[in-house]
Amino acid sequence: MSCYDRLINTIRGNEYEADEFQAGGFTVQDAKTIHAPVIQEAFINMECTLKDIQDLSGAGITAMVIGQVQHISVEEEYAQGYEKRYGKDGFMMLIPAPQDLKTGEPAQSAVATVNIERLD
Repeated sequence: MSCYDRLINTIRGNEYEADEFQAGGFTVQDAKTIHAPVIQEAFINMECTLKDIQDLSGAGITAMVIGQVQHISVEEEYAQGYEKRYGKDGFMMLIPAPQDLKTGEPAQSAVATVNIERLD
């Protein structure tokens, strides 16, 4: 199963009681500095402690979560150069459902990758 397929399965299998690690077919291991799981297959893991949660909407709908990074683990091939970081096998981003500015209706979320077209 490709990384893309695993990500899509995790996004689709995110019901409240769902095990998102299992839905994506990921291997869970213990973090090095905090009491939390990390994904063994991830090229980067950032271990953070919670500092604050601020309700941005005033209605409990949207929150800003503030953390402090305690430890970062990254595969060496991703730490140097651009070759592995971008493109179809590189960083993947979840693009949240954008809202129609007139109606307020949400559109569909998407998954994207970044392709480097030119380096300056």
